[in-house]
Amino acid sequence: MQRRHFVRNALAGAVSAAAVASVPGTAQAASDMGLTNIVFTEDDPGHFAKVAKLHVPEVHVEGGMLKVHTPHPMSEAHYIVSHTVVLEGGKFLSRTTFNWKDKPTSEHKLPEGYKGKVMVTSTCNLHDWWLKEVSV
Repeated sequence: MQRRHFVRNALAGAVSAAAVASVPGTAQAASDMGLTNIVFTEDDPGHFAKVAKLHVPEVHVEGGMLKVHTPHPMSEAHYIVSHTVVLEGGKFLSRTTFNWKDKPTSEHKLPEGYKGKVMVTSTCNLHDWWLKEVSV
């Protein structure tokens, strides 16, 4: 139970920091907050650069649905734990969790007519939080 609370709180903090980092003029402040090697992106894979391609979520929008896939192999020892979707302004949309037997693919229904930024995280049990930001 404590791990679940830790993950939820850490993810909320990471998404909040990412939202701050996406506002012009605040990127330096976010890096000063100590998020280097905590939240990873395609452009900033930190010490996990060699495995970035397997962890960055792929995001597609079709007919009001956000489709997320992480091209990561799944094994009992190493797998994608979840996808989380947060809308612009930090509004939580949804989260899908996986076990090691699942395919790391999820679908999330966007609010009717939604236009704006969407932050998607892919969480790996060994390689932490990977963030992808897209505009819809």
